[in-house]
Amino acid sequence: MKLYTLICAVCALCHSLAFGNNLQISNITLTGKDTIANTYQVQFDIAWENSWRTSTLESNYDAVWVFIKFRIDTQTDWQRGLIASVGFVAPAGAAIDVSADAVGAFIFRSANGIGNVNYTGVQLQWNYGGSGIADDAIIEICVQGIEMVYVPTGAYSLGDNSASPAGTFAAGNSGNPFVINSENALTLGGTVSTNLSNNNAIGMLTPDDYNYTTTQPLPAAYPKGFNEFYIQKYEISQDQYTAFLNKLPPVAATNRFPNQAGQNGHTIANTGVPPNVYVTTTPDRACNFLSWADLAAYADWSGLRPMSELEYEKACRGTRAPVVDEGAWGNSFAFNAPYLVANNALPNEVFTNPGTGTGNCLYSLTRPGGVSGVRRCGIFAASAVNKTRQETGGTYYGVMDMSGNVWEMVVNTSNPTGRSFTGLHGNGIIGATGSSTVGGWPAITGANEAVGIGVRGGGNGNPLIDQRVSTRRLGGFPIAGRFSDVGGRLVRSSF
Repeated sequence: MKLYTLICAVCALCHSLAFGNNLQISNITLTGKDTIANTYQVQFDIAWENSWRTSTLESNYDAVWVFIKFRIDTQTDWQRGLIASVGFVAPAGAAIDVSADAVGAFIFRSANGIGNVNYTGVQLQWNYGGSGIADDAIIEICVQGIEMVYVPTGAYSLGDNSASPAGTFAAGNSGNPFVINSENALTLGGTVSTNLSNNNAIGMLTPDDYNYTTTQPLPAAYPKGFNEFYIQKYEISQDQYTAFLNKLPPVAATNRFPNQAGQNGHTIANTGVPPNVYVTTTPDRACNFLSWADLAAYADWSGLRPMSELEYEKACRGTRAPVVDEGAWGNSFAFNAPYLVANNALPNEVFTNPGTGTGNCLYSLTRPGGVSGVRRCGIFAASAVNKTRQETGGTYYGVMDMSGNVWEMVVNTSNPTGRSFTGLHGNGIIGATGSSTVGGWPAITGANEAVGIGVRGGGNGNPLIDQRVSTRRLGGFPIAGRFSDVGGRLVRSSF
């Protein structure tokens, strides 16, 4: 019997001119069918711009997380495609790591280098039998990808000894940074230097349940950022989120639809016309108006997970010593005038007057012409003149927009719900109503709150203090509704 296929390619596009961008997945075919093992080779080409791998200093690389979705012709629901741990084919210059849970695979450079990559003839082995698919089923299949950055194992510091702390992490009551040198359990709060404290929770909108007089345990299972992990290079784009909505059954998609078109740079709209019911006219912009339920569902569906607030600081600061009041670009010097925009809302949107020799991020003082709203992912990397870390706004590891544009949702250390997070990954499957089904992730608890969640990194309408890496003013704020300056990005633990 023959497995008939209709092939479609849905690419997670995030255009930028530095640190990797313009991801393209094309020429998807099925080959090498094995009716005994019930497997098929999913072959495709993959390319993205300005990729890198280095074994010095940052000692990291960028990668693409690739996963397979399919549906049977009689169904509207797209299912996960399980990927075998063997049988993959990596083209010359590329390496492939298939996840132990078979949900996806990382594709990245196999050796040091920098520049565009174009890998042809990539093959992943799809275990269609594992999904109960018959040999003669008529199916539609697609391959999706998300650009990621590898953050290596290693010690790093939390907090920056700021003179104006907002729940900033510190070693006891010293105000000095706290060094994370393992994934072992920690004591939160108190005054001794071996405890991870928080400047007595001063300046927090929703204070931690620990301070100088009250301590709490942070279990070993809570992801602390010491062990290696991958993080999305960019915030979730409106294109990525639209593709997600269009792969959900109607009820689930309705629940996950922000329905905020025309507000603060958000353009995702419901046309009501299949097969692409949801559309966006600004696919490259960061997706704002995401609730915690939205982010958790997208994470579960794509096989990723939320990041902890400790991982946020590691991804920003890396192994370098903290700088007081630093932004994601590594110092406290920030551009402080409105940006001027060219090619507004287009894939090649740029700022024509970016700061040179100073940190760039989109916050309240820098809104173009005083107009609120999000901008395209990685806009400062495209706008930078000298491509320095300050001018691109990039982190130590090359992650974009970790300060400004939209807030990053994180799992906090502020309460027992956040601290019980163990870093489980999504399994590619969400509930019929569009909710995450992963146990151990913070959940909506009622009264429009998501206890265990906070936001870090600031948004386009917030003051500069919120853009600082160490600021935790809203680190314990339970967020479940949709806000114009809240989006997010996801991570995945390494293998």
